[in-house]
Amino acid sequence: MRLTHRWLGYAAGSALVVFCTASSAAPAPAAWPDLSGIYWTNTYSPKIVPVGGGDPPYKPEAMAAYRKNADAVKTYSLDDKSRKVCTPDGIPRILQSPYPFEIVATPNRGEIHILYELNHVIRLISIDKPLPPADELEIFPFYSGHSVGHFEGDTLVIETAGFNEKTFLDNSGAPHTDQLRTVERIRKINGGKELEDVVTIHDPGVFTKDWSARFVYQPRSDIRMMDYVCGEKHRDLSSVKGVVQRR
Repeated sequence: MRLTHRWLGYAAGSALVVFCTASSAAPAPAAWPDLSGIYWTNTYSPKIVPVGGGDPPYKPEAMAAYRKNADAVKTYSLDDKSRKVCTPDGIPRILQSPYPFEIVATPNRGEIHILYELNHVIRLISIDKPLPPADELEIFPFYSGHSVGHFEGDTLVIETAGFNEKTFLDNSGAPHTDQLRTVERIRKINGGKELEDVVTIHDPGVFTKDWSARFVYQPRSDIRMMDYVCGEKHRDLSSVKGVVQRR
């Protein structure tokens, strides 16, 4: 509790009176699980793999589009703006990035930022707030969508919607529509030695049912985030299993 003062002025010659009134201080934000830090994967695959293996449950026409894109990837002819001009990768593609990322929490503002080294992507997650209305999501689609989150125990749950159709779901050309919605469940596992992100993908324009993929990262307090410039040489990724760097 704190005391606040209200000064009441009267006509000239009158006494100046001071009132002291008690008011409650703004409540401190609830403690959040500590997810802040820099993380980096040990493994990489250009193709997103559902939990349990196999292929995502594409509709026939979506599978045909995927196979066409995958063939174009092999000949470096896919129109992939994320690699040509460094537009954001979108979700879930950015989750499989072989580059580090950093989680920055600001509880006093009710926000979490996830900063990706690849293409300098910045995701803002507003905590305990609803997603924008459907018409706003439709009018203002983003590469990374609009994200809101909340905590369920030690797990950060992020819901994202309002994507544009300029991205792929992975690095092998997996397509999606503007009906895409994702839900991520992020938590520390293995006694805090790893960070897990399980993302559920909903897109009835492409898939016959919802499905999930799982990504695991290691805390890396020994490294710093580096600059990233499209077309220039970047961080050494030789420690990430599965990465084949073009010479």
